[in-house]
Parts: sequence; C-alpha cells; structure tokens
Amino acid sequence: MRRARFAVRALGAMFAAAGLATVALAAEAGAGIEFVGVLGGGSDVRVALAKTDRPTEWVAVGKEFAGYVVSAFDAKTDEVVLTRNGETLRLHLKQGKVKAGTAAEPSPEVKRALLNNLRQLAAAADQFYLENGRTTATLDELVGETKYVRRLVPVDGEDYRQLVFAQGKALTLTTASGYTISYAP
Repeated sequence: MRRARFAVRALGAMFAAAGLATVALAAEAGAGIEFVGVLGGGSDVRVALAKTDRPTEWVAVGKEFAGYVVSAFDAKTDEVVLTRNGETLRLHLKQGKVKAGTAAEPSPEVKRALLNNLRQLAAAADQFYLENGRTTATLDELVGETKYVRRLVPVDGEDYRQLVFAQGKALTLTTASGYTISYAP
C-alpha cells in the first residue's frame, strides 16, 4: 500500500513537472457531474448540470452546484469550468443522440381520420380566405364554437397548431408517433 501511494505521488509530480493540467481524470469521473445544456448568451448564461444523486439544475455563472462554483462557460468549445478548493474541472457539453428510423404507419382508420381533419380544415381555410379577402389564416380563426369548424378531435396525438394555413399550400401534419401526412387542396 505504501508503494502504491508513493507511485501515485511520483506520477503526480511528473505531470506537474511536465506542465500538464492540474485536473486529474479521476477528479472528473469522481465528481459525477454532467454538462447537459446551455441557455442564454453573453453575460446572462445558465448551464444545465446533472448529477446522479440530484435533479438537473440550471446554474448561472458564478453560482454553486454540488460544491463547485460555475466559473466560466466557453461558447466556442461548449465547455463549462467548475472550481472547488483551487481545483479546476472542465466539462464538455454532452452531445444529444437521435435514434434513426421511421415512424410506424398508422392503421387505415387513423389515416382516414387524419385526412378527414385536414380536408375539413382546408375547406374552412378556403371559406375564410373568400370571406375575409386574405391568403393566410390561423387555427384559432378557423376552429371554435362559432367558427368554421366547431371542434377538432386529434386521433393520434397530433398538434394542429403546427399547421401553416396559406392559400394554395398543402397542409402537412406530423402525429405524436412521428407519422407525417399531407393534404393538398
């Protein structure tokens, strides 16, 4: 055991003599902190830091997280600098991952219901354009108790607010499961 401590000290002295960074990889792994997001810019930057034993927190530069102070954020390198007791810990922004693949095609009944909703909205939009002399509309102008479409019922978790209503333009809708369907009037 005594030899192991000596070897670690000697290795540390070699690194220090070589002018290498004072942050040991073990310190980064031991901290268990992940840099998972950044919000804002300039002097008003907040970084999202996560640790397994606590929820993710948005922390401003100069504030504390898990015993560390967020010293700086470098937007060019996507790196946050944490300090504690003279120790410096640099964390790189964790990269997001997207699973490749396509959405499963819904049943014929669901596809028919989606298409019927789009047809109904397209017809309502056409009537709105004629009556109001406009070439664009919003969902709120088309749907409601006293409007062109009284009520719109989603059939596969779709959000009709994502639709762009413009005269002569196809309506394209993506369901919650990722399936995309279009209707061209």
